[in-house]
Amino acid sequence: MISDNLCIVIPVYNNPKTIKNVTQEVIAYNIPLIVVDDGSDLPVETFIDHNIIIVKHEKNMGKGVALRSGAAKAYSMGYKFCLTMDGDAQHFASDIPKFLENFHAKNNELIVGVRDFDNCNAPKSSVIGRKIGNFWVWVETGVWVKDTQTGFRLYPVNFLHYQSSTTRYEFEIENLVNFLWSGGKVSEVSVKTVYDESRVTHFNKIKDNFYMTILHAKLVLKRIFLLKGILKKGKTV
Repeated sequence: MISDNLCIVIPVYNNPKTIKNVTQEVIAYNIPLIVVDDGSDLPVETFIDHNIIIVKHEKNMGKGVALRSGAAKAYSMGYKFCLTMDGDAQHFASDIPKFLENFHAKNNELIVGVRDFDNCNAPKSSVIGRKIGNFWVWVETGVWVKDTQTGFRLYPVNFLHYQSSTTRYEFEIENLVNFLWSGGKVSEVSVKTVYDESRVTHFNKIKDNFYMTILHAKLVLKRIFLLKGILKKGKTV
C-alpha cells in the first residue's frame, strides 16, 4: 500500500492563520503527517488540535533545512517517499489524489505539481520567476520541467536526506537539478493554487532571487566543467 511507504511533510514558519486548516484538510486523506515548525514565533502546536508529528527548530533555519529535517524524520520512521506541501494554504489538499494516482500508475521517483497560473491571480513576479527558473534548469540538465519552483512535490525520502549547499527556497531547485543529474525521472501533475492578500510568504524577492542567481551560476559551471548530468540524463514522463 502507498500509505505504508508515504508520508506528508509540511514546513511552516509563522503561518498561524493557515496552518490549522491546511493540516485539517490533509489528515482527511489518512496519510501520516509531519509538520516542521521552523522556529515560528508562536509554536505550531498552539494552532493544531489534532494528533500529528511535529519537528521543531528552535530558530528559523530556512525552508531547505526544514524540508531536510522533515525527510530525516520520515526516513527514521521507515517511509520511502514524502509528499511536500506549503503551510501557507497556497496548495489544495484535494490535489493529493493526483499524486497518488500518478505514483501508482508509473512509480516515478519524483512527481512535480505544476501550479495552474492561468486560473489564479498569480503575481507577475511569480510567473516571470518560474519561466526564468524553468529555463535555467533546462540549461543545467537538458530537461524541461514546467514548474521548477513549486513546493508541492512527491520525493524519495533518501534523496531529500542527502547533503545540500542551500538552506532556503533555492534548495528545491538544487535538489531537482541533482535528481535529474543522477538520471532520475520526473513526472508532472497539474495542481490548483491560490494567491490572495491573506497569504503570508517569507520569500524575499531581493535576497532569495540573489541566492537563486548564485545557485544557477554554480550549477551551470558544474554542468560545463564537471559534465554533471551528461552521462546520466534525467527526463520527464
